Amino acid sequence: MSAIVARDAACTVVTVPTPQPAAGEVLIQVRATAINRLDVMQRRGKSPVPKGVTEVLGLEAAGIVVATSSAAFEVGDEVLALVPGGSYAEYVAVDATTVMRKPRSMSWAEAASVPEAWLTASLNLRLANVSPGETVLIHAAASGVGVASVQLARAAGARVLVTVGSAAKLELAQSLGASGGALRHDGPWIEAVRAAAPGGKVDAVLDCVAGAYAEQNVEALGVDGRLMPEGLAKGFLATLMKKRVQLLATTLRTRSRPFKKELVDAFAAQVLPHIGSRFRHVIDKEFDGLASAQAAHDYLESNANAGKVVLKVSQL
Repeated sequence: MSAIVARDAACTVVTVPTPQPAAGEVLIQVRATAINRLDVMQRRGKSPVPKGVTEVLGLEAAGIVVATSSAAFEVGDEVLALVPGGSYAEYVAVDATTVMRKPRSMSWAEAASVPEAWLTASLNLRLANVSPGETVLIHAAASGVGVASVQLARAAGARVLVTVGSAAKLELAQSLGASGGALRHDGPWIEAVRAAAPGGKVDAVLDCVAGAYAEQNVEALGVDGRLMPEGLAKGFLATLMKKRVQLLATTLRTRSRPFKKELVDAFAAQVLPHIGSRFRHVIDKEFDGLASAQAAHDYLESNANAGKVVLKVSQL
């Protein structure tokens, strides 16, 4: 089968054996996948592939079950799945515990771009213990994870403030429930957040920008605040201790099978059925065919997207 791997920091089409489902797995004929920042980091050699995971890129997929060794699914089922790797391909074998049935109302492009962003956002909001009446600051709020996080935080009863890269992206975030925010290109955003936050402080920060915003994040947080970065700059531990800030580091790709199963089960029951009605999923751009993978990566790296970037693999 055809698949995409990283060669010399570029997306390269190669021919690899079609995977066969092991015990408890299903084999999915991939209709579409989506581009994630972790894919870009893996392609550039900055995120090693976990032990035992294929070098084929891709963390999420939607398609049709064509073989199964799990009683949970049958051949012909339309599904979406969170995968540890391998979805930039014609077929991907995946543990059935991270596979969900595709809602009839959802397109292949939508289904393919839901798992990574929405499950990551669900995990982050759960670990941050966001409660009704609190104020949450979400960075990169027009990204796939950001779009999901804004809506899930609002659904939890929180007030949402954001930072984004353009006025159009701020308008999108506000249409999803954000109360206000700041444009990162205008310089330091701390004063805008202070002015918009009750008491001038936020209760939690969800930050995929990490090091660049570390100092302002600490300034923005109130006592007993929670900070969820994907990285951390040095030199702020004393301030974190003084404010009793909880630093909540997490990852999804390397989580255990039981943890992923519980997360996926809860998401499939509580959130997935409401995407398209209560919640809005945003797709920015779609690319056709595996040969377009590098162009899709380039587009994501340009930071022009507001929402998910989808890669169509086979005819939709």
